[in-house]
Amino acid sequence: MIASATTDQKVEQLRKRLPAVARTRYFNVGTNGPLPVEAHDALVASALTELYEGRIVPGVYEGNRLRNARVRGVIAELFGAHPLEIGLTHSTGEGLNTALFGLNWHRDDEILTTNLEHPALFAPLGLLAHRFGVVVRYADIGDGGGDVVGALEAMITPRTRVIALSHVMWSSGAVIPLANVVEMAHRRGIMVVADAAQAAGQILVDLHALGVDAYAMAGQKWLCGPEGTGALYVRMERLADIRPTNIRYAQVDPSGYVMPAAGANRYEIGEFYGPAVLAQEAALLFLRDSVGLDWLYDRVAMLGQRCWEALDRVEGVTVITPKHAMAGLVCFETEGVTPQDMAARLYERGITVRYVAYPPGPSVTRAACGWWNTEEEIDTLAAAVAEIAFEAR
Repeated sequence: MIASATTDQKVEQLRKRLPAVARTRYFNVGTNGPLPVEAHDALVASALTELYEGRIVPGVYEGNRLRNARVRGVIAELFGAHPLEIGLTHSTGEGLNTALFGLNWHRDDEILTTNLEHPALFAPLGLLAHRFGVVVRYADIGDGGGDVVGALEAMITPRTRVIALSHVMWSSGAVIPLANVVEMAHRRGIMVVADAAQAAGQILVDLHALGVDAYAMAGQKWLCGPEGTGALYVRMERLADIRPTNIRYAQVDPSGYVMPAAGANRYEIGEFYGPAVLAQEAALLFLRDSVGLDWLYDRVAMLGQRCWEALDRVEGVTVITPKHAMAGLVCFETEGVTPQDMAARLYERGITVRYVAYPPGPSVTRAACGWWNTEEEIDTLAAAVAEIAFEAR
């Protein structure tokens, strides 16, 4: 960690490790984080080894097992879990599917979710309803900044088995009081499965303290890894309840009996691209050792507040994100300008954001403030939004 530098000096030095942020004012980590040089170098070095030395040589399989175990350990350390509770995945969606389809469903069982979820959660819920006759119920939690626990609790019935929701809402930026949701659900014997695509790497996450049963994380967003990376946490006590839906040959013994692994790696499917796994590990170590996680979380929250306040002052702009329950995601609407047009016009001005338009959630422009953003970049973003809003009036 760069301990002796001032904040501005530290940001300046760390930004040099993220070349993409020099080409644009980068406010789209909620989709893909900028790749650190360390992650790129690890990926390229591994790919070159495969190219010149071969992908299957003595020791490769053993090395892959050790590599994956090492990366699970890093993830467990960063997020307050035991390594046996971590399985590697290729995406958040894969983790959600694994957790949800691993349960033994009966017709008319109920899953409770919210109106603000990402398609990566809505889609497997819809498939469960189609395949097993599960009933999916949707709690309207507004922007996510109100009484989320009460809204969910009011919709629970004797048939509710699972509450499935995001820790941080992609379309409003709200940070949900997940520990309180879990406490309420567990009192009623209900499991909680969380979409952590926008949480892991944006806010402090202590999985054992949260008590959540399953937690699906993305590698390519706030954790700044490559595509095709992610992780699924399953609480130790739930490993027997969430059964593997897919099985790999390495989990079958020579006699033909299925032998699931002792931990959450029992859920790992297919093969992992070794260079990508090593790049994710390098990105995680960069965040832990060079950036510093406490500093990262504090800075994201500070920049998110600054962005919220700057956009709130713009005439014609309505900030959707609840200020009292947010971190780095700031979602807003602009009178007379569609989110798609706003994102395109900001990009023309050298600012990268994204638009979110997926019913039943709101249609918004979303600025995702990463720890690498500067105060000047946030002020420039607000000024550009003000200019576009003025032109639309």
